[in-house]
Amino acid sequence: MKLRIALVSYINTRPFTDGLRKSFSLEELELQLRPPAECARALAMGTCDMALIPVGSLIDFTNIRIIGEYCIGADGAVDSVFIFSQRPIEECTHLRLDQHSRSSNGLARILLKHYWHNPLPHSVPEKRDFSLIQGNTAGVAIGDRAYQIRDQFAYVYDLAQVWKDWTGLPFVFAVWAYDPQRVSFAQLEQVRKGLQTGLLDRKGSARRWAQRYDYTIPQAEKYLTESISYELNGPKQDALRRYFAGLRELDLALQT
Repeated sequence: MKLRIALVSYINTRPFTDGLRKSFSLEELELQLRPPAECARALAMGTCDMALIPVGSLIDFTNIRIIGEYCIGADGAVDSVFIFSQRPIEECTHLRLDQHSRSSNGLARILLKHYWHNPLPHSVPEKRDFSLIQGNTAGVAIGDRAYQIRDQFAYVYDLAQVWKDWTGLPFVFAVWAYDPQRVSFAQLEQVRKGLQTGLLDRKGSARRWAQRYDYTIPQAEKYLTESISYELNGPKQDALRRYFAGLRELDLALQT
């Protein structure tokens, strides 16, 4: 049976896709490239068997398992998850969230409350229109497009770096999750082999995909080998626990 895998359509997943394509034949694998939130939705609806999902969506699942070795994370600046604004964040009065990632939106709200002490009212716009980040309105922006337009804003806050400054911990944006009823042990081992193979050739992925995502090759190499941290280790597990505690606190505050 063909294994259906959903993962985000950003350059930071290309080492994974390159490795998986080496590990599986075309007849064995179907890759679905989607925005982060849609990866979680596909796994929940059963239209894929495995997905790289935003950690903020983990609370929606009860019957999935996590591949414990790999993730999309950062230990310091990640260069693709930001709050943009034209004024200092302390002077902003509203926050536009990014419809593509609950994880980054949750991270922004936690940091606004505890690091900047400015828990802004927020909204999720129907469209991603970064031109509306102006005046007193700040905005969460993620992905390759955010990296390319960061110089258009007077204030650029890298959320993984701010999290590191506040907690001393790395951050995890997405993890590999699968439905144990639909993924065999052999397929799981084949996936692990593919992910490892891809991560061993991150510079190769940078060279292959840089132009497609509007990076120079040096920019892509730096991003994939330094900005993104792919190992799901102990400090990242600690960061996940702290992140979910922060999310629970936000939810409780809304209920009181």
